[in-house]
Amino acid sequence: MNATVKPADVVAAQQDGQALERTGRRVDARMLYEDCLHDGTASTTCDAAQLLRLVARTYLNDADLAATAECALAAYVVAELCDDRAALGHATNILAIVEWKQGNLDEAKRLYLLARESAELSGEGRLAAMTASNLGVIADVRGDEDEARDAYESSLGLARGTECTDLVIAALCNLGQLETEAGRLHAAAMHLTEARELCTAMGDPNTLVTVELLVARLRIRQGDVAGARDTCALVRSISEQIGDTHDAAGTECVFGLVACASGDGQAAELHFTRAEALAVERHDLMVEGEAACELAELYRAQGRNRETLQRLNQAHRLFAQLRARRELDDVDRRTAMLENDFLDVARTWGEWIESKDVYTQGHCVRVADLACALWTRVHGDDTSLFWFRIGALLHDVGKLNVPPEVLNKAGKLTPEEWTLVRAHTTTGVALLADTEFPWDVQPLVLSHHERWDGRGYPHGLAGEEIPIAARVLCIADVYDALTSKRSYKAALTRDEALEEMGRDAGTQFDPALFAVFETMLREGSPEATVEFPRLTLAA
Repeated sequence: MNATVKPADVVAAQQDGQALERTGRRVDARMLYEDCLHDGTASTTCDAAQLLRLVARTYLNDADLAATAECALAAYVVAELCDDRAALGHATNILAIVEWKQGNLDEAKRLYLLARESAELSGEGRLAAMTASNLGVIADVRGDEDEARDAYESSLGLARGTECTDLVIAALCNLGQLETEAGRLHAAAMHLTEARELCTAMGDPNTLVTVELLVARLRIRQGDVAGARDTCALVRSISEQIGDTHDAAGTECVFGLVACASGDGQAAELHFTRAEALAVERHDLMVEGEAACELAELYRAQGRNRETLQRLNQAHRLFAQLRARRELDDVDRRTAMLENDFLDVARTWGEWIESKDVYTQGHCVRVADLACALWTRVHGDDTSLFWFRIGALLHDVGKLNVPPEVLNKAGKLTPEEWTLVRAHTTTGVALLADTEFPWDVQPLVLSHHERWDGRGYPHGLAGEEIPIAARVLCIADVYDALTSKRSYKAALTRDEALEEMGRDAGTQFDPALFAVFETMLREGSPEATVEFPRLTLAA
């Protein structure tokens, strides 16, 4: 279709423009709408409002949110001038989508409700169908499954009643995805089959890509990996034919899921990374969060634990912004699985250490409790506390390489024995070298016997050269040793231990940290405990 042919009126311009948009030619459609704004085709203010809204939609599909908002606001102002309630509602609906894309779901919902009110007052069935579906998206993201289903079904009924086939397809897609995620796969297949048939009958390859991506997700849930792979091949073929990247982020994410299901981790990582970059570019927070989650799952399977935690934290931040309850629950579940892996590691190593050294039974746990309480006071970062505790629990792991008779010797150690004991710091790091921790525990294991004055071991670090985590642990470690009974000494009281340690503040201990520790204990130490995108409709 040639976009330079002048339409007879705005209705014809909209039809011609939508035909261009269906094949991904949004720039041509935008030029057509803008020409009609300037060449007299738009003969009334109501016509102008409609064309401005259509221009806004093309910018929205190109992820240019600033231009979308500018055009939608212009459409709103013009609609006010001509007192066109339906046009006001359409413009408001687009402004709501801009808010949704930026993660402002409360404001988006408020605007959708205003748009729905305009639809009811004007009797505009198309707008009513769109706002119902878009309100369903908000409910769906926030985990209100029943509310979302009611909204999607309402949208479907309104769209059928106004014979808006594109809106029927959108409602079917949203219902199909909802049912897929709920595990009602037969119902999902029925919705998506009808959506595919309607897309084919309309000759709308752009929307067909969206439908087929949902079909691929459904086939993965059905265990039909070969079918999902074939569907992805079809999506790639259609996308190449129309040259449109409108849903490129979602496409890459689905391709990554298929690669994962096929056991191709390298290809999956490539697809998820691409999906993430495209989602950031297109302001698609849901796809960005999904990509981060899937990368976390992939990295965890590969033992890349630090990257796993980074991705889970990223996904949590994104889904928290959207208040996406179901997705947040999933991230929390995956994070708990990762944490449980390392709790098991710490528990196992701790049992082995204490089986060799009768004097350290309970020592690692007590030191970890004290160190975490101090860490919380001086660091204030809840996200690091769990992993700090894991490192604190493992700080003496190198003692596994020290003979029991040396560890349990009641008398003075010989120089050779003392060398063996001092080596537990470097030996501990070596023992943990094959385990990638999400947070760097090495400073706790290696440097907890360094001294503020530089006379510690193994490297003679001084002052702030010593990692702060190790400085914190050193204080807790010495305090527990002083207040614990040994065969060669009695346990000191709290005040006796603090008095003795106070004499070493500035030589053995970081004086500022020790002051916080002393205040904390005298106040009564509190233990630090460690406990898919939807179709939004624009016009």
